[in-house]
This record gives sequence, C-alpha cells and structure tokens, in this order.
Amino acid sequence: MRRLIFIIILIFVAERCFSHGVGYSLIKNGVGIKVFYEDIEKTPMSYSEVKIFSPQDKTSEFQTGVTDKNGCFVFLPDTKGKWRIVVNDGMGHGLVKEIEIQDNFKVSDQQIVNFSLWQKILIGISIIFGVTGILFYLTTRRIGVKDAHS
Repeated sequence: MRRLIFIIILIFVAERCFSHGVGYSLIKNGVGIKVFYEDIEKTPMSYSEVKIFSPQDKTSEFQTGVTDKNGCFVFLPDTKGKWRIVVNDGMGHGLVKEIEIQDNFKVSDQQIVNFSLWQKILIGISIIFGVTGILFYLTTRRIGVKDAHS
C-alpha cells in the first residue's frame, strides 16, 4: 500500500514539474516575444491572446492580437519606457512581462530567474522524500509507543 501511495505521489509531482509553467524568449531584430510552455519540448503557446500596454497608458491596450503558430508576437512601440505584455492561452496559462524600450528602441529585458527543468525535478524529488520521511517517522513512532505500552 505504501508503494502505491509513493508511486501516486511521484506521478503527481512529476506531472506538476513538467506542466503549467510558461517561459519566454525575446525576439531579436524586432520588439516582440516568443512564449512557450515549460515542458520538455518547450511547446509554443500557439494562437494565444496578447495585449500590449504602453508606458503612458497602463489600462488601455496599445495593441492586441494573437501569437502565431510558433508562439511569436511582434509589435512596434512608439515611445521608450516600460511596456507590459500580457499573454493568455485561454486555458489557465499566461504570462505578464515588462520589457524596457530604450532611446534607440533596443530592448532591455528584466530577466526573472525561473527554475530550470532539472531544478524542478530535484525539488519534486526532495518534496517526495521529505513527505515520505515524515510519514515513516510518524509510523515508527506509533509502533514504538505501542511496544512501550505492551
């Protein structure tokens, strides 16, 4: 029974490690973004809704559209400053990213550190071993208490 519970937990954590993450890379030679799911294949977020907000008006969209089949979306900013890009695939996955457009319309990316796939796997395995260790500790402690009363 313990093995079955361990396998179910392992599958659940492994599935969480390989899904529900969203990554991105900036498109060079243009102002844009390429979005993808953080699975093993880095599947593109094809045909996802995109909203662009300018530095002057953070409430009204400067531009809207959808990513192409490769998860790419490019836009032409009309001023420098921090532009906000909101991507939503309509299935619960999304990304909000701010990019800095400089004087010469070059992109400065404020990189947010994301865990790599291997780091996620290591964290998942650590959680599994931690929970398993706690369960084994509690069961052996109960057995020890029962033996002491006998």
